[in-house]
Amino acid sequence: MKKRKKKVLRFIAFFTVLAFSICSFIIFLRDDMQFVIRDTVARFQNNEINNITVKNDIATESVTIEELKAYSNVTFNESMLLVNEEYRLCENYKPESAEYEARAVTVNTCIVQAFTKLSKTLLEETGETLYISSALRSFERQKEIKQEKGDIAQNPGASEHQTGLAVDVYVQYFAGESFTKCESGQFINSNCDDYGFIIRYPFFGKLKTGITYEPWHLRYVGFPHAKIINNSLITYEQYIEHFEPGVFYEYDGYIISRQLENNIKVPEKFTSAVVSEDNTGHIFLTFCVSE
Repeated sequence: MKKRKKKVLRFIAFFTVLAFSICSFIIFLRDDMQFVIRDTVARFQNNEINNITVKNDIATESVTIEELKAYSNVTFNESMLLVNEEYRLCENYKPESAEYEARAVTVNTCIVQAFTKLSKTLLEETGETLYISSALRSFERQKEIKQEKGDIAQNPGASEHQTGLAVDVYVQYFAGESFTKCESGQFINSNCDDYGFIIRYPFFGKLKTGITYEPWHLRYVGFPHAKIINNSLITYEQYIEHFEPGVFYEYDGYIISRQLENNIKVPEKFTSAVVSEDNTGHIFLTFCVSE
């Protein structure tokens, strides 16, 4: 009786291992899963976040926000807004938006040029047109979506679509979860940071973002932030947390600082700068200091 029981257990164990091996092999054969593995390994190897260093020896001067707005080489936008369940947007928040006529959608003004360049490059490289299925959505529209879809939709105020900085993209025949099954989707995921976009909800980020992998959801953050985030195993939440308020950081010709609006300091010399609120009570200042 004991021998028979052992044989049955061995039989079950054998077929369990065999089934697991077959499933793993099938998954590995999928183009999108192979891409995810390669992409994750590449991020781990690059780990650009480690190339950000504290800059202590920098000459600075104090300015008010109004004085900073008068600088001809400073651009104000909303590119660094952190939006999630913890840091929500208010009901009456409306971004600076523009009609993106090429796709008949409304987006945040600051992403138009970058998305146009990204779309043009994709067309040149793969022959595919990059479409937008969802862009700017109002607080009220998000409320409707939440009522329609329940738990799978984000709460009103917690959706990046309210900023107009996020776009859900697709190409013909490949949308949603199947986006990275095609060459175009893989190209976008690998190269969107060259145009200031990140994959906002990466494969490894659910514990931090609360949202599963969305390779079709692009979020604009600008330079050099997109390069650092997309080439490190971090989420946008972790990136924001990396910058201690009031400290200056250096990265590849840029000086980055996260500061309080009532205590702004800027380098005495810089070529240009982008200033954005981050929705956590601070502002991000990104200075280009390279010639």
